[in-house]
Amino acid sequence: MLFTYADKNTPFVLSPESLDWYLGKGWYRMGANIFTTHFLFFKEQPYSAIWIRVDLENFSFSKRQRKLLRKNAQLFETVAGKGVIDDERESLYRLYAANFDGRLSPSIRDSLEEYDGDSVFNTHETTVRERVSGKLVAASYFDLGASSAASILGYYNQDLSSFSLGYYTMLLEIQYCLEAGIRYYYPGYIVPGYERFDYKKRLGDSEFFDLKTETWKPLDEEYLRREGPTEVQVRALTELRERLNAQLPGTFTLAIYPLFEAGLYDIWNDDYLPYPYCIPLMVDIEGNAIIVAYDPKDREYLLLHCLHMVQTQMLFNPAYLSGFPKSEYFTDLLAIRRIVHRTHDVEEIAGVCQLAFNHQEE
Repeated sequence: MLFTYADKNTPFVLSPESLDWYLGKGWYRMGANIFTTHFLFFKEQPYSAIWIRVDLENFSFSKRQRKLLRKNAQLFETVAGKGVIDDERESLYRLYAANFDGRLSPSIRDSLEEYDGDSVFNTHETTVRERVSGKLVAASYFDLGASSAASILGYYNQDLSSFSLGYYTMLLEIQYCLEAGIRYYYPGYIVPGYERFDYKKRLGDSEFFDLKTETWKPLDEEYLRREGPTEVQVRALTELRERLNAQLPGTFTLAIYPLFEAGLYDIWNDDYLPYPYCIPLMVDIEGNAIIVAYDPKDREYLLLHCLHMVQTQMLFNPAYLSGFPKSEYFTDLLAIRRIVHRTHDVEEIAGVCQLAFNHQEE
C-alpha cells in the first residue's frame, strides 16, 4: 500500500477537535471539502507543497508588524467575528478577483461553497473599513477549531496596496487567535522555488509538516530545498536515469507526469499513480506502462506495472494534455496494477530495470 499524497474528504459533521486533527496532519479546507496534497503544478512544473503553521504559545508581533498594526489602526476600523457573506463583501471580492494574477472562484460563496448558511466549518472573518467613510477595503475568512485556526480567504482594495492590507488581515487573524487562546495558526502552504507564497513566512517563526516523519519541525528552508518531496524525487530518479543511460545512452528520460492528482477527481479509484515524476521503461503487449517512480516518504524506488486508464482519461481536457511535449512529459493516465519491485538501493533498482528492459527487447 502506497502513501496517499493527495486526498480529500467532504465532512457532513466536523467538530472543532476534528478540524484540529486534520490541520495537524497537513490538511486544509477547499470549499466544502477538506483536502491535502504534497505536490503542486504551476506553469507546467511540479513543486513541493510544504504546509506550515505558527505556534502562538510564545508568539509576539515583531517590531515591523507592530508598526504596521499601529499605522493602519489610525486610518482603518477593524472588526473580527462570525463570517458574513453579503453584497458589499461580494462586490469588493469581484473587484479583487478581476485584477488577481491567477485563478479565483467567481464569488465568495463559490470559493467557500456556502450557499445556504449551513456549513460544517466555524468560519470567522476580519473586516477593515475606512474610518471616515466606513467603506469596506479588506476582509478575510478563517476557520476555528478547538485550539487551531486556518486562514482561508483574503481580499482587499488593490488601490490601497501601500497599506499591505492582505498581510494586515492575517495579522488581525493572529491577533484574534491570541485573544481567544488559540494555539496554532495555519496559513496554508509555502512552495520552495516559487516565491508567490513566501509572504506567509513573514508572519513569524513557523513550523513545517515533515512528510517523512509526519511531525512538525522548525521551518528549515535549506533542508526543504534539498529534502522537499519533489526535490527528493528529482534527485533520486536523476541518479537512476544516469545509471541506466550509462548502459544504453539516450534511452531513458526523466518525465514529468502532470496527472498525479487524478485521485482527487475520481473517487471510484484509489490506485492512480500519485507521483509527478517517473522514468518510463517500456510498454507491454497490452499497451500498459512499466515505469519507475520514487516514493519521497519511504525513500524507495518502485518498479510499477501500470494500467493505462483510457476511458477515464476522457475526463481530462485532451487539448490541455496534447500541449505537453512528449520528450519531457508522460500524459497517459496511469493506475498502479502491481508493484513489481521496491528497494532503497539505486544500484539494485538499476539492475532490475536493466533485466526487465533486456527481457522486453528479446
